[in-house]
Amino acid sequence: MRIYLVRHGQSEWQLNPGDDLDMPLSALGHEQAALLADWCARRAPLDAGSRFDVGPLRTSPLRRARQTAAPLAAALGAGVDTQPSLSEAPYRVIGELPRADTPLAPPVGEVSARYREFRRQVRGALAELVESADGSGRPVLAVTHGGVIKTVLRVVAGTDAFCARLYNCGITALDWKEGIWRVAHVNLWDHLPPALRTT
Repeated sequence: MRIYLVRHGQSEWQLNPGDDLDMPLSALGHEQAALLADWCARRAPLDAGSRFDVGPLRTSPLRRARQTAAPLAAALGAGVDTQPSLSEAPYRVIGELPRADTPLAPPVGEVSARYREFRRQVRGALAELVESADGSGRPVLAVTHGGVIKTVLRVVAGTDAFCARLYNCGITALDWKEGIWRVAHVNLWDHLPPALRTT
């Protein structure tokens, strides 16, 4: 089973942060989304033995994710379902994670109550994606947010003590195989020229 998680394109909020947490894509974000859609529709090679393939499409209800998913759905000739559990946390998730005193020391402290709630939401989102991939027999793709994708990675790794830097329209791919989660790709960005890669 494979699950693709795509971070939305660059949003207007990333250019001008403010109180509105549901801002649309920027002009560059729309360009990134179009390049993602074209690359996916061409069933581009992922490695020597496989090509991009996807069945069900899901999106967060937030505008930047829906605007990223729309050209992808059109290019693939597929419908896209809105999945509320793919919504971003309304705060900086990294500020809620445990810290260590040195690089090899175990983290100290507990995660916050609001992060525990968000982690439950994300675990539920992952369960929905697993069910969708199982039911269709095809990889599922979800357009979502950096905090969600990083938390999915923390859930499958079984620790909250790390973070990742994710690019707009970067693709993360997870495989469930032989009873273990395998991270196949993080920040796959072959579809984006270097000048269009943003965080």
